[in-house]
Amino acid sequence: MSGLSLLLVLLSAIAHASWNLAGKKASPTLGYFCLASWWGFLLGLPLVLGLAWPLLTALTPEIWGWLLLTGLCQCLYLWGLARAYQQGELSALYPLIRSSPLILLLLGSLLLGTAERISTQAVVGIVLIVGGCFFLPMQRFSDWHWRNYLNQATLFALLAASATAGYSLVDDIATRAMRQLPGHGLSDGGIALVYVVLQAGTASLWTSLAMLLPSERAQLRGQPMAWRSSVFTGVMMLVTYALVVWAMAYASDVSYVVALRQVSIPLGVGLGIALLGERMTLPKLLGVSIVVGGLVLVVLG
Repeated sequence: MSGLSLLLVLLSAIAHASWNLAGKKASPTLGYFCLASWWGFLLGLPLVLGLAWPLLTALTPEIWGWLLLTGLCQCLYLWGLARAYQQGELSALYPLIRSSPLILLLLGSLLLGTAERISTQAVVGIVLIVGGCFFLPMQRFSDWHWRNYLNQATLFALLAASATAGYSLVDDIATRAMRQLPGHGLSDGGIALVYVVLQAGTASLWTSLAMLLPSERAQLRGQPMAWRSSVFTGVMMLVTYALVVWAMAYASDVSYVVALRQVSIPLGVGLGIALLGERMTLPKLLGVSIVVGGLVLVVLG
């Protein structure tokens, strides 16, 4: 990966940890993230219409299909994220949500026949990143037991992680197809911005449909909506993923990009402890150290 790609992923990680902190502080529901998705789409749409009309008219039915699929994955991700954050700590759940897609993407690369692009050193780093996150929910080392992970917070965190792996694979395929379209005159960064605005639009449609479910409507009753927080979250979600999609243009395999995004894990743990008053424990410290070691191996690999 190039130096520009590394910089883009680092900036994306900072933005991602920031909007997850804002979402956790707002005690989010799916309705909160639905509103945030609409803010991102509506604020980005005028820019896309003004600068990228030739690209929009050139999109094929196949690309629109990928956009609908990535929007569905994004909706599942936001639903899992909201439900997980309602029941657990940011410093424990955020790393699990961020790291688990790595194994899924690695398996996806094996199935798609692209795994030869990933070095052995990077594979070891990915395994360390995921393994380190198993220590983060523990208050003490004697807490190690599978039943501590078999709860609803972990279940929804894994749903969010699986959806992340899904839209990462879809977005890599879709943006490669968009870059091959003729006559649009946009840079890789411009295509990334157009794509994530359209992704925000399809995610908004799917989450709006999900809000018709009685269980989701019931969660909104009597709960004030954090408007300013949702605007911040919507804009930062857009910025975060535009940077990621842009970085994908310079990576031989999407697993590298997703692996390097895990630098947001120590950031998320630190923000949860510093700003939300969550406890720093020895297992958390060990887990973060293992994750950082894995990140170093991925970068060197």
